Amino acid sequence: MRCARRIGTRRTGTAAGVAAVVAALLVPCTGPAAAHDGPDVGRLSARADRLMREASQAVAAHEKARHAVRAGERRLADVTRGQAAEQRRLDTLRETIGRQARREYQGASGLGAMLPLLTSSSPRRALDAAVRAGRGDRAARQFTDRVERTRDRVAERRAEASRIVDGLRAQERRRASARAAVEAKLARAEAEVRRARARSLAAAGPPPPNGGNCARGEVRGSGRAAKGRTWVKPVSPAPLSAGFGSDGRLWSHTHTGQDFAVPTGTPVRSVGAGTVVSTGCGDGFGNQVVVRHPDGYYTQYAHLSRIGVAAGERLDAGEVLGLSGATGNVSGPHLHFEVRITPRFGSGVDPLPWLRARGLDL
Repeated sequence: MRCARRIGTRRTGTAAGVAAVVAALLVPCTGPAAAHDGPDVGRLSARADRLMREASQAVAAHEKARHAVRAGERRLADVTRGQAAEQRRLDTLRETIGRQARREYQGASGLGAMLPLLTSSSPRRALDAAVRAGRGDRAARQFTDRVERTRDRVAERRAEASRIVDGLRAQERRRASARAAVEAKLARAEAEVRRARARSLAAAGPPPPNGGNCARGEVRGSGRAAKGRTWVKPVSPAPLSAGFGSDGRLWSHTHTGQDFAVPTGTPVRSVGAGTVVSTGCGDGFGNQVVVRHPDGYYTQYAHLSRIGVAAGERLDAGEVLGLSGATGNVSGPHLHFEVRITPRFGSGVDPLPWLRARGLDL
């Protein structure tokens, strides 16, 4: 099914525009938008929109904390390597001192520096030897100073590593707090819209059967995964169209993902290993799949013509999970791809930098 209704205006900030976009997300795509719009939807959707904007700010805070953690981890690795090198240097210096001390102990006679003068047949040569011994004493003192400086550097690096670890823990707490805030705000926003949807559907009557056009079936065929690859492109080739944050007539405010302009029937692959957390149809995204990856991020694949996986299924990187299509609110066939910090709509981050950071050239 292809639903081409318009949902909102360019960068609209009105309650009516918000009502349209949330109706498209949560109401089966069965006819004109007006069929499900009403005063309650507009009033409640304005509150939902505010919550989603706040969630977007929390997503930004989450990503800022994540970047700080990554930078801290790199700095900690550098400091740890430096500490290990300084410790090896200190151990070597201490071993050298130990050997020298043992030699001096074994050669001690109690007469000290006077012994060469008393026993030498040539006082001049003895005095020369004493001068050289004095130089050796200075070298020993310099050597001791090197040991002290190296020991201080080891202590400094150890203290710096401790500070970095404390900072990483604080950033992880900020990231966890931001994620919890996103979850809470989006849950409240969805609850607001569900209540509005229930009232709207009660007034408009039930939608036609199979209005969401959920098409399921085997799609993976022969090549199930990309062997030896950790991350892959969701479609190949991957021609880019509408990007994250761009304006458009088919969404309110800005675009929440990255579109790939591929024809209907193009195999859509999981970009990385993960577990399918949900599949669905009947809203503005049409047929869709959401996958959770081990690093805590989620990816969504929307407007599919066919879904080939089920919730709970484990996927490898490159495994085909569906076929591209034009279901939901679209102007033509394409893949809508999102990266989220939670499985919920509204917690997305820009997919292109995310993919590029994982070695994919797009």
